[in-house]
Formats: sequence, C-alpha cells, structure tokens
Amino acid sequence: MQNGDVTAAAAENINSPLPQEVTKQAYRLKVWRHLENNLLAMFPRPVFNRIPNFKGAPEAAARLAELDEFKNANTVKVNPDKPQEPVRVICLEQHKSLYVPVPRLQNGFLNRLMLPEGETGPAAIRKAVSRNGMETFGQPIGIEDSVSLDLVVMGSVAVSKEGYRIGKGRGYGDLEFGLMMHMKAIKPTTLVATTVHDCQVFDTLPAELFGPHDVPVDLIVTPTQVIETQRMSQRPGGILWHLLSNRRIQLMPILGQLREVEMLAGRACTLKEEDTDVEERTINRPRRPRRRTRSNKSQSEGEGNTTEGEEGKPGKPRRTGRRRNSTKSKDGKDCKERDPKDEKPRRPRRPRPVIDFSVKISNISPNTRVRDLKQALTERGVKPQIMVWKGFRGFCYLHFFKPGPQKGEGDSAPAINMESVLTALAEMSLGGSGGGDGDEPREEKPRTLCVEPAPPRQPPQPEVVH
Repeated sequence: MQNGDVTAAAAENINSPLPQEVTKQAYRLKVWRHLENNLLAMFPRPVFNRIPNFKGAPEAAARLAELDEFKNANTVKVNPDKPQEPVRVICLEQHKSLYVPVPRLQNGFLNRLMLPEGETGPAAIRKAVSRNGMETFGQPIGIEDSVSLDLVVMGSVAVSKEGYRIGKGRGYGDLEFGLMMHMKAIKPTTLVATTVHDCQVFDTLPAELFGPHDVPVDLIVTPTQVIETQRMSQRPGGILWHLLSNRRIQLMPILGQLREVEMLAGRACTLKEEDTDVEERTINRPRRPRRRTRSNKSQSEGEGNTTEGEEGKPGKPRRTGRRRNSTKSKDGKDCKERDPKDEKPRRPRRPRPVIDFSVKISNISPNTRVRDLKQALTERGVKPQIMVWKGFRGFCYLHFFKPGPQKGEGDSAPAINMESVLTALAEMSLGGSGGGDGDEPREEKPRTLCVEPAPPRQPPQPEVVH
C-alpha cells in the first residue's frame, strides 16, 4: 500500500469522532489518525490497532544506538513489531544477545535470536529479524531459564515525558514484563526504552489512566531527540493474577505454566471471576442479515446456483412445499395415490461415535503443517479418528472413539487406550532440515512435542480435520 492510500476501514477510523471521555483508546485514536492523515505511517498499513510503524524509525534506532546505555548493554530484549526492526538489526550487527518475545505469547515466551554459523552478513541479519526469521532462528527460552537483561526496548502508541506508556491495548508488553520480573531477568539497573515518532510523545498523560500493571519507560528516543523520563510510577513486580481472566490463561499457555509453579509454591493466584479482558476483542458493526438462499446441486445443467447479490438465471420456478405421494400416467393424468406401505422403510441412522479418550499435543511450531504431523503419527502407528488442528496456536487434539461391536466372531482389533498412545508418542519431535513449499523457510531444529491427556469432548465441526 502506498503512502496516503488508506483502506475503507482506516478511513472510517480517521473520520469518526473522537471519544468524549478521557481514555487510553482516545489517545490511541489521536495518534493513529495523526500518523495516517499526515503521511507519517509506514508499512504495515493502516496503523490502527497496531504498534505503528512510522517514518524515521531507522533514524530513531540509530539515535538509540549512539547512547551509552545501549553501547554498554550486552543483553537486550526487543519487541517483535515492525518499527523496532531496525533496533533488532543493530543488536545483531553489534553481536549483542538479542531476545524477542513469542508473538502473543501463544507458543512460548522468549526466543534468543541466533544467526547460523558463518552467516553474519546483512542479508542473514535482515532475514533473522523478520517475522518468520524470529521463529526460525530463535532458540526458545522458558520461564525456568536464567536470563539477565541490561536493556528492554518496547513499542508504544503514545508515551509521556513522565514515563507513562500506552500500548495497542492488548496487554502483551505488560505481561511480558511481568514474566521477566518473575524470571528475575529485570534488574534494578535494567533500563526500559521505546522508539517512537515525535508526534507520539505527550508532555503529560492522565495518571488515573494507569494501573499497577502498566510498565513505565525510562528513555524515549525519536528521530530528533532523546528524552529521559521522570518515571512517575513504579514498575510492576510480576504478574497480577487478579487482573487476568481464565480465558486469558487459556490463550497464553506460558501463563498457565507460571500459575501452576506459583500455586505449588503456595502463593495465591486467584483469577478475576468476570471476564473483562479486552485483548482480541474489537467493536464490530452489527452484521447485515444474510439472505438465505437454497442451492440445488442438481442444477449443474441449465440453471445456476443463486448467491447473495446475484439474480438467478431465468428458468423454471422452484417447487416449494411437500411433494405428494402420487404417480402420473404417460398422458399426464394423475393415478391413485401411492400407498405408504409400498414405500421402502428408511435406513436407520447410525449412532454417533462416542469419544473414548483424547490426547493434546502442544509445542507445535507455526511452520508445521498438518500433513507433517499425520505422517509422524502414522510412522508411530497412531491413527486417531478425529484430529482438531490448532497448529497456528501451537497445539492440536487427537480424539479416539470407543470400539464398536465387531462384525465377526473371529475379528479382533488391537486394544487402543490412553497409555498405549502416550507411550507411542513419547519424545516425538517435528521440524528439522526439511524444506517447505516454495520459498517459505522452515525451522532449523526439530521441536520436541509435549503429549498429554486431554478431557474427551465432542470437537466443533468446522475445526475437524479427518
């Protein structure tokens, strides 16, 4: 998309009135609109609901790299958004230990970017800091690992000279910081910086908009200036469980792992009862009621199927209502009605299979395809009746039916139970040196999959992969 070209959705956001109440969202809209209206927004566009990429992001990164705080930092954590990509490039060019969070914390926590041995050129670095490269070249880091960070670089939508920061509204940056506090990766001397456009900097932001979970920033770096903030608020000491819902825990498995650790240590991790998290939620316009249309597969010859917004081709009108049980003679006259007793009885429906047990497989790379897992299961002699694929979120479910009655007395099938499946899939791994379709990169190292029992339940039909 060229500069100045804005989609219809973005145009609506730009032209709609700002909220009257003073909220974080009001400041976000103000910044996003200013960037779009003044041709300061860069790819990906539009910048609404994103950490906005802005003109001058490379210049801001270069100015950050000139600071002693950056030069003296050996370990740096940088967010994976596009405007901070130049910062990630400089970190690898200067051979710093670079950590990036897993997008949306869905398949882990942190990745340490490691260039392949012997590949240190600009092309390799650019590839490593891209969206796919951060997964391909990332060495997974869990909450049990030891990491000590000297500098944290965060993306922002709006910041103030007091140190207040507003993100895109989904809480990922704050949760990442809380997890790093739990790991003791954040030291008192660890600085928090952000690179933004000058228009994203406010002299002041209302203190009442910020809570104990919001991460303040120490340094604001723009293409033209460096601002040392006053830090009006304290850093969060960790994850504030009472602010999280059970749905958020389910979306981010790493939070569930940490909560189990905390509960085993005897610490209170009570979640809030009412689900008021706003991440992954957008205000949608009410959908227009769809006009229901009937498709007739037998219309392949002559009349075509009618879809919404199109008029059907002229032809015979469709017959509505029930068809009478009558027959016609060759001359077209009705004969006597057909006796229902003469009709063949309908075949009884087969009973729906009942799921006996289910298995969950997690730690699946986003690059893994369902056919890769199917092949691995076949090699280990495991054939589930239903697979519910959630590979883009890092897991899937295997469902096994209860055995039905055998046709013959001599027929016998090997017993399949939870223990045999878990044993067959123990220490299974996926990934490795195999190449993907086209030019899509695949991860270098295989991942060891986590296989565990799951409560049996009927899977939703749209998600089933037979």
